Parts: sequence; C-alpha cells; structure tokens
Amino acid sequence: MKQVLPFFITITLASWTLAQDVIELSFWTEWSADPTRTIGETLIAKFNEEHPNIRVTHRPIENEQFFTVLRTGFTSGEPPDVFQHEANNNLLQFVVPGEVEDISDWYAANGDRFQPGTDAAISYDGKQYGVPTGIATGTQIYYNAALLEENGIDPKALQTWDDYLAAFEKLKAAGVTPIAYANKFGWPGSQWFYAFLTRWVGAEKVNQLVARNCGYAWTDPDIVEAAQLYVDLADKGYFSSGMASDDYPQATAIFFAGRAAFFHTGSWFIGETAADMPEGFALGMNRFPDIEGGKGNTDTFMAVLGGYAISKKGAEDPAKREAALTFIDWMTQVPQAQEFVKGAGSMSTVEGAVTPEVADPLVLQIIEEQINGNTGAVGFLEHVTPKAVGEDAIWMGSVGVLRGQLTAQTWMESVEEAAAAEAPTLVLEPACE
Repeated sequence: MKQVLPFFITITLASWTLAQDVIELSFWTEWSADPTRTIGETLIAKFNEEHPNIRVTHRPIENEQFFTVLRTGFTSGEPPDVFQHEANNNLLQFVVPGEVEDISDWYAANGDRFQPGTDAAISYDGKQYGVPTGIATGTQIYYNAALLEENGIDPKALQTWDDYLAAFEKLKAAGVTPIAYANKFGWPGSQWFYAFLTRWVGAEKVNQLVARNCGYAWTDPDIVEAAQLYVDLADKGYFSSGMASDDYPQATAIFFAGRAAFFHTGSWFIGETAADMPEGFALGMNRFPDIEGGKGNTDTFMAVLGGYAISKKGAEDPAKREAALTFIDWMTQVPQAQEFVKGAGSMSTVEGAVTPEVADPLVLQIIEEQINGNTGAVGFLEHVTPKAVGEDAIWMGSVGVLRGQLTAQTWMESVEEAAAAEAPTLVLEPACE
C-alpha cells in the first residue's frame, strides 16, 4: 500500500492538472429544433472528442428569442465565447459597440474557403468580424401537390400573382384553406410583406428605402400598396384561422396534415421537412411570382447570410481566442459543412460543400432558379433595418394588421415613424429616380 499510494497520488494530480488545461468555450445558436440541433450537437461532440484540450458547451435558443437572449448576454457582461450570427445589422449591432472580436488575421489566411462576395455582410470598416457558413432565401412558396391536383390546380401554371389569387379563391370555394399561416411572433408576416415589396417596387427602391436614401419613405403610396397586398390575403380569408395566434410549428403542422394547400416560408423549411413531413407527402416549390404592374421580378431574391463570430470578451485570453478560432476552422471544413447540407437542407457558403450527391433536390432548385443568374438580392428586413424598424414596427405591425388593429396605411406610418426616429434625415441622391 505504501508503494501504491504515491503512484495513485501522482496519477490523480496529473489528471487534475490536465483537467485544468482544458479550455472551456460557450457556444450559443438558433439550433433549437431538429434536424439542425441534432446535427450541430453531433458535430460539437465530435470536435470535443478530437480536441481533448477544448470543450465546447452548446446552448440552443429558440429562433424567436435568440437575438433577445444574445443582447441580454452582451449587456449583462456575460456573452458567449462563440455565437451564431445573422449578418448585416444583426451582427453589426454587436460589432459597432466593440463587442465582437476582429478575426481579419484568420480570414486573410482562410477566407478563400468561402464563396466569393460573402465576406461583405460580415465586415465593418475594412475588418472581418465573423465567418459566413450558410445562406437562406425567403422567396419560396411551398405547396401540397396532391391537394392541388385534387382541386384541379396545376402548380406549374401558377406564374403570376393573379394566378395564385385565382387558385386561392378556387380552394376557398371548395372548403380548403389556401395558406397555412401563423404569425404570433411577426417574422412570417414580415416575409410576406417583403416578398410583395420586392416584387411591387423592385429591389433597387427597397435597398434605397431601408438606407433612407433618395427621399423614399415607408409611407410612399407604392409602399403602402405593397402592404395592402398582404392585408388583402387576411381580409379575403386565405390564411388559416389561427393566423394571429398560432406559432410557426403550428402552421407547419397544418400544412403537413393536408389542411392547407400552400406555405410561404424560407429555404430552411427544406431541412425541417426531414423531421416533420409525413411519408409520401407530395411537396413542391415555386419561387415567389411576379406581380402584374410591379417593377420587380422573379430574378430578385430575399436572402440572409449566417455564420459564426467570437465575442470580444471571449477572446480576451489569447489561448481562448485560439481555441475559438480552432473551433470555427473545424466547423467550416467541407465534411462538417456537408453534414448540414445533407441533413438540414442548408445552402452552405463553404466552397465544395453543396453538390448533387448531398444536397436536397429542392435546395438545388433554389440555387438554379434564384441564386444563379440573379439580378439583385435584398436582405431580410430585420437584418437591414434597426430593431425598432424591422422587429418592432414591421414584425409586430404585421400581427396588428391580422388583429384588425392596423390598416396598410397606419402600419406603414408606424414603420416610417420608427425609421425617422432612427435616422431622421432622408438622403437625396442625384442618381435616384
């Protein structure tokens, strides 16, 4: 025993020392639902196994609450070490106050692994503050092909918005709910409005509008007309009955239960179908159509870039900064990126990750119809406008419309009021029409 004890103590102390050398990283994401959560946590577990000196702890947060929770983390002084971001304003709200680590050094050496041009949305003042991992689009209309066939509607013949309105009316007359819709948190309503906006006034005016350029205002008659197109869907009874009270998973359930023919949402829905879609469900997809008389076209798409970033606080310790970069580097290699492509229907920005062998056919359809050869792109409203505009006025205004509390005119007046408070001066540029 006298000989064994010192050996035991030596081993114990050595183990204790090694444990102290492990660098702990907190990682916050929107991966709250399958299949994305399972894929992400499987990859994190694999990373931890391959890097015994680093331990990543994952905190999944529901989509609707993610940026609220993230803001609270930063304001309280307890941000995550690494976090998922949605580019443009959603990332810059933390970059501008100096709360995000500059990773220009890493990006200079590794940025060529990402698709060209994707760095712009995660840069500020000539520096890189994150990595781009995926792109999502919001200009799709999904449909139940079998339900449409039962009602004599050919989805491929739906080329214009008038075609869709005729189909909605035919379905309603047959006792079928045209559109599965749930807007409790406001962001689905924002997507409807933004789709109408880009098709009605065109991408150029939309981008100038959100930038407060050219003297454009949210109360311009054509902007109000775009809002009215959304209001009309509710007024005509084309949305499912819980439109203002149900949440997104409830709308998904309505659609997959065959109780509604159409569902308008983003490309992320493709991944969600793996977990929720019944076997044999005849899912189809069209891009959002042209609107007669509109200045936009179907070659413009609405998109958001997502990725990973490191908090400034998380990088205060050089060893922790290096560990965070190691984690980001590993997660953005082709094999890891392809796991999200295969399992979650993601459109990865990692070069070589999206191939016909691993990508869902609907993902390839989006790339072919919307991304390749596009004539313009616009960001999601909440990503290109201040929170008071995108989330508070537009999101929640889209709910107020459904509840009869706002008209198209008063909704846009509230948006303009918020936009003017954030940036009072409209910029008049000679190049603007």
